[in-house]
Amino acid sequence: MKFVADTMLEKLARWLRLIGNDVVYDSYKPLKELVDISNSEERVFLTRRKSFPESITPVTLYDICSENFDVQMKRVIAQFSLDINAKLFTRCVECNVEVEKVIDKETVKDRVPQRSWEGFTEFYECPKCKKVFWKGAHIINTMKKLSRILDKKI
Repeated sequence: MKFVADTMLEKLARWLRLIGNDVVYDSYKPLKELVDISNSEERVFLTRRKSFPESITPVTLYDICSENFDVQMKRVIAQFSLDINAKLFTRCVECNVEVEKVIDKETVKDRVPQRSWEGFTEFYECPKCKKVFWKGAHIINTMKKLSRILDKKI
């Protein structure tokens, strides 16, 4: 699924990326530009705004309603029937780009904590920002949080 998240939905945008969704989010872009991206790329515009200026009209809009992150996440997943397992941890939460498996772990040694570098064999890298990811404790913590939010085992 492809989304644009309004500037007030950074946490939701990051978590939707965690579960593999393509989410444009940029706190520096003006509202008009975000809506233009949503419209031109046929993305759902996610927002908590109650109104828009007359000259700004999202074609596909989903009103988040709640300020509570857990409620936001649960509603978006349900509304769009998102498969949270299909592409889990495949996108950079910073850049929204799909991460790539690192072939030679030596190439990321200087960007990974020593203990993690020694303890893990598989690493993934964002081709845009060069951030490195691995399946550490944060994966278990994220899965627990998703299970709690959705009231089901992930």
